[in-house]
Amino acid sequence: MSEGLQRTSFRTSRLLDFVSEKELTLQCGYESRSWPLVIVKELIDNALDACEEQGVAPNITLTLDEAGITVADNGTGIPPDLVDQLLDFSIRVSSREAYVAPDRGAQGNALKTIVAMPFVLDGRQGRVDIVGAGVRNEITFGVDRIAQRPVADVSRSCESGSLVRVHWNFGTSSEDLDLSQLLQNGFFGEELDEDEGELDYAAWTWGRVLLLATDFTVLNPHLTLTLVCCGRRERMEATDPGWQKWKPSSPTSPHWYEREHLERLLGAYVTHDRQNGNRERLVREFVSEFKGMTSTIKQKAVLTELGLARAPLSTLLDESGRDFDHAQVARLLEVMKAQAKPVMPRHLGAIGRQHIAARFEELGIREGSFEYQRIRSLDDGLPQVTEIAFAALEDEEQERRLVTGVNWSAAWLNPFRQLGKHGRSLDTVLMDRRFAWSQPIALLVHVAHPRVQYADRGKSTVVTR
Repeated sequence: MSEGLQRTSFRTSRLLDFVSEKELTLQCGYESRSWPLVIVKELIDNALDACEEQGVAPNITLTLDEAGITVADNGTGIPPDLVDQLLDFSIRVSSREAYVAPDRGAQGNALKTIVAMPFVLDGRQGRVDIVGAGVRNEITFGVDRIAQRPVADVSRSCESGSLVRVHWNFGTSSEDLDLSQLLQNGFFGEELDEDEGELDYAAWTWGRVLLLATDFTVLNPHLTLTLVCCGRRERMEATDPGWQKWKPSSPTSPHWYEREHLERLLGAYVTHDRQNGNRERLVREFVSEFKGMTSTIKQKAVLTELGLARAPLSTLLDESGRDFDHAQVARLLEVMKAQAKPVMPRHLGAIGRQHIAARFEELGIREGSFEYQRIRSLDDGLPQVTEIAFAALEDEEQERRLVTGVNWSAAWLNPFRQLGKHGRSLDTVLMDRRFAWSQPIALLVHVAHPRVQYADRGKSTVVTR
């Protein structure tokens, strides 16, 4: 009788899961046919944030051609050291994810998914170029099938500017398409039939991408956007380059946090200091970063009341060192809230009637039909600004133009489609008023809020109260 097989327990990397179509769909929340929209949304979000942090009015150029998607801006771009971190698929790199704030996107892993997308669709290799901080990074992405892990080869050279180019084969030439036709509103209300050909898929995709990009100009008065596609260039000038809103670099408010959120941020700081061999920061340093807590008098009041003067963040851990002393963290948050005033809704900023009216005029609306409403509210320390605008389109053959967004980030799917506590979603309201896709109206709904809850990982559906 022959001996049985002595099986070996192999250790293989789970990182390869990240570069499968199924896993990327889970990571970004959308199936592959929508990935061009994911790419454009995330890259414009990042470009807007970067320019705001640098104090410049954003000037963004979106280029679509048969070779791929390029988003360029007037910021300093992604530096090489951050590019290296983005290519490490064993970690998550984000300056947004641990904070509670009215941030755009804040997915936390968007650039990692974007780097992997061209490879997943090609099956052999993918290509992404990133220019920033005077360096051009040409990234060739593939897989080591033996080690079962993703591999990214980077070639670097000197180049000024700031851009990300995702090489993407749309299967058709831009010469076969017409930019003016793609920008017509009537093209976007329909879904693509499964049996449509490559040209129809490219037109459907490019059309929706261009529409999404123009929606960003409706939500951001300081944005100048240039579209380059089909051999043509369309430029939309900012209506207010000096427009101000809550910036990504602005301090967050303790009133925006619950204990769990504060522990997430504390844990991120503790881990960061340990990983980088830095001196462990003090509780005072942590407290000083919050809005309303920059005064040394208020910092001293908090630390004295809690007995944490000169105490490091590790003081907030329990005896095991693997978890927080929840009662102590809750007390810290309570005292910080008592010392800091809540952020008023007006401080978040608003798109404004004048800008939205100007963008709606570009669509061609009936005279006297424009209506605008801004609602400011403060709910348990959480500010919210809701803006709604409506107009009737002059061309009765046009379909409905719906612009929706959260925290100045445009959405190609209506994010307010989940039923709230009153059992009414935006879709329900539109149906009740018979505003179907075929109705010639323009409608904008935008919400700014520091703690938005989503129903899905793709952050396409807001959980309404």
